[in-house]
Amino acid sequence: MNVKFKMPKFGRVLTGKGFLKELGLTILATTISIILTFGTAHLIEQRQKKHAGRQTAMMVIHDIDENVQLMRDLAKNEVANFELSQYIMNHLDSIDKISFDTLNAVYNFICKSEDFQLQDSKEKIFHSSQDSWKNIDNTQFIDVVQTFFYERRYYQDYFNNDYHFQQPLSREKQYEIYMAHAPSYNIYEFLPAVIKEYLPTNDVQFFLMFSPTRSRVYNSIADSWKQKSDQCKFIMGITDEEMAEYIKTKNRSGKPAKKRNLVGKWVGLSSEDTTEEVEFMSDNTFKHITTMKTVNPFYSGRLLSFTTLTGTWEIEGDSLIRHYNKDISIKFDRSQMTYQPEMKDSVDSYIANSDKIARETWRKDSNNPELSHFSMAVYIDDSGDKLELTRTQTDDQGKETVTAIYMTRIK
Repeated sequence: MNVKFKMPKFGRVLTGKGFLKELGLTILATTISIILTFGTAHLIEQRQKKHAGRQTAMMVIHDIDENVQLMRDLAKNEVANFELSQYIMNHLDSIDKISFDTLNAVYNFICKSEDFQLQDSKEKIFHSSQDSWKNIDNTQFIDVVQTFFYERRYYQDYFNNDYHFQQPLSREKQYEIYMAHAPSYNIYEFLPAVIKEYLPTNDVQFFLMFSPTRSRVYNSIADSWKQKSDQCKFIMGITDEEMAEYIKTKNRSGKPAKKRNLVGKWVGLSSEDTTEEVEFMSDNTFKHITTMKTVNPFYSGRLLSFTTLTGTWEIEGDSLIRHYNKDISIKFDRSQMTYQPEMKDSVDSYIANSDKIARETWRKDSNNPELSHFSMAVYIDDSGDKLELTRTQTDDQGKETVTAIYMTRIK
């Protein structure tokens, strides 16, 4: 809307009445202009506060939802490990025939690990500024959230101290078990014997007896927190679609990469001893080289291996899609390793077996439809020299796992 004000004409002589009239119009114009300016600024500020409040509210609700999922996962893991434990108890006489994965899962189930800890980083952000509360401006929402925070701290302490939740094999007992298998200290070689010895003991059986109870407790907490999450969404008028967009935006950084952004060489670290290098060519072909440094007790230094895969690539929406060819190239470099002459046969055998296993594994993997159409969301930062590639996978229970890889342009 265009508002026009009559301004005084200073190029002519004004009478007394004319001067007062012109002065009055000037004052009126200035007053309305000030009102409009500060009124608009106030409205903008209020909208910004409301937006910030909803963002904070969604951050907290997402925090609650993640803890709900954590409790569901704990309950599922409890059930799965209890069933494996019961299976082993019913087959102790033939324990040598039970798979290593099953025995290892049960051993980890009954071993004390680090103290149970629930992440409270979002809680700290929420409490770090009174503006968070002011922007939300809803005491009912804040009360529900504070109750959740209190319960989370309570249950963390409860899980770490209540004897029904304590794994029976303490760290001290685990150390004793390792010492009993000197000089190799590799209990996994003797896992059937270890499980057979400790699984029937009273403290382990007590722990197993209360496994269904623990599972019910986890699910009960999840139910309560899910109700709080739904209540918070209802109070703030936040839809599931808004939450989905918030999560999508939260997990996204940079901007979607285009073909012109990707052409060139990129490098990233998969682990301390594994480097990934990908070169995207302008003709939509690519070369993927994985460099690994391997350490073993029968040589000094590191054995280098270079695995090269090729294929074609394309950009579809915000996704980078790679179509891998079935061919594979594997080379080994001994320049960074030394060994005694009598160990040469062992080194040669190790390299030959590594080559064989890698080729057989790729032969199986290359037939996987997902690998022939390997898709990852790809975003690039403002500098144009850093990439974020993320892939979301869903397991049989519907749980999603997000894998992120970060790469830097090689200039």
